[in-house]
Amino acid sequence: MKRTVLFVVLIVWLAAPAAWPAATPSKPNLIVINIDDLGYADIGPFGSTLNRTPNLDRMAREGRRLTSFYAAPVCSPSRAALMTGCYAKRSLPIPHVLFPAYDHGLNPSEVTVAELLKSAGYATGIVGKWHLGDQPEMLPTRQGFDEWFGLPYSNDMGPAADGVKSSFGDPLPANPKNPQPPLPLMRGETVLQRVLATDQTQLVTWYTEESLRFIRAHQNERFFLYLAHNAVHWPLYPGDRFRGKSANGLYGDWVEEMDWSVGEVLNTLRTLGLAERTFVLFVSDNGGTPRAVNRPLRGNKGSTWEGGVRVPAIAWWPGQVPASTSDDRICAMFDVLPTFAALAGTKAPGDRKLDGADIRPVLLGNTAVPAPHEIFYYYRGLELEAVRQGDWKLLLPNANVAARAKAKDRAKAPTAARLFHLRPDIGESTDVAAQHPDVVAQLEKLVTAMKSDLGTSGFGPGCRPLGKVTNAQPLLGHDGKVRPGFEPKAGSSVKEKQP
Repeated sequence: MKRTVLFVVLIVWLAAPAAWPAATPSKPNLIVINIDDLGYADIGPFGSTLNRTPNLDRMAREGRRLTSFYAAPVCSPSRAALMTGCYAKRSLPIPHVLFPAYDHGLNPSEVTVAELLKSAGYATGIVGKWHLGDQPEMLPTRQGFDEWFGLPYSNDMGPAADGVKSSFGDPLPANPKNPQPPLPLMRGETVLQRVLATDQTQLVTWYTEESLRFIRAHQNERFFLYLAHNAVHWPLYPGDRFRGKSANGLYGDWVEEMDWSVGEVLNTLRTLGLAERTFVLFVSDNGGTPRAVNRPLRGNKGSTWEGGVRVPAIAWWPGQVPASTSDDRICAMFDVLPTFAALAGTKAPGDRKLDGADIRPVLLGNTAVPAPHEIFYYYRGLELEAVRQGDWKLLLPNANVAARAKAKDRAKAPTAARLFHLRPDIGESTDVAAQHPDVVAQLEKLVTAMKSDLGTSGFGPGCRPLGKVTNAQPLLGHDGKVRPGFEPKAGSSVKEKQP
């Protein structure tokens, strides 16, 4: 009898892949690979038929696709949410994105995921784009990162004469407006050089090599690596080995080069015997632009249609994250901080409000645990434009109508809220508000409740102060002079950025 019972228990246990792993290793290495402007269906695991992404295909086979993972509509807010565990409006209340030499950015008083992990004994490094402020007080080296190699903002933020306003092979724009200072390549708090068009073709290679160097240097200790590619943001500059090789032009070339980079990182972890001790999250910072493919979602970057904020995400941790699986529960960028804190055996800050949750049950395949988020608020800048509860999404009047749109365009915007049932209609094609007034009323109550927190427009009671400086200056001036204190060290050269 005992033998029969034990046999039955064993069979039940083996047949329960959704159960929480019995012995989850504590304090794994942690990596976030963040791609810029990648569309929902630009990679094989999310349905691409244009771009070849064999490394991401393998990552998904060995890991778990997160099909309802939310970011923000544009770059800076999305990165603020990732760093702070909050809706971007709470920790970086700005209407759009940050530009060079702005006098504001992420407040130094914010506790970033890097600061949290550093205090838990992790080596911390960022490779790539920061975009949360370029003044000294707001740089990543002041926000918990031991090392930084990359750009302070997007690769299109610089003077047109340097090729940052035109893709590879395109003529330089004539009579460009609003000239910006040159784009600086940074190592820590040193400006290595001015970034020109030829340098842009090397960014993916440089970032990949720097990431591999960081992993090897810290393979015998716990580390957190934030690899934030400038690819595939416009202007498009795929490297020589990938240019002209895809069936999707320069954009497809850069997607495929980005996929190569992911493969190099994962293969290095395998080679060093670190795969089973490293959790990797692959994600895009917002929805793709019109040059990307976001199907079956509606809309693009900059909007609060699903195509603007729902992004491709893959979780990978061999032996812990169940292979070849997917999860449609709501997750978001602001979940990174509390989840990484839990994985690292530490606690998220308790002296401030966070919006994120520990999503380990989702990542590790525990379907018995309730969804981490039943409700998600869609902010575009300071404006609340939609709210989702379960599979219902209420799009508020005038949502997705840019403030800079012409008056006649704004006048055409819907004056009543629209309701979409995302389970059967992920493409938001059919407004069912008239058929479900009770659902509309329930979601409108959620909107009203948010007025006393983040607010539905402008600076709400729950918004925290921005970091501010006086006499803001660019890191690299229009005259080519480096800001005092950030000059290249003696003997510094392009070669020194190579591992």
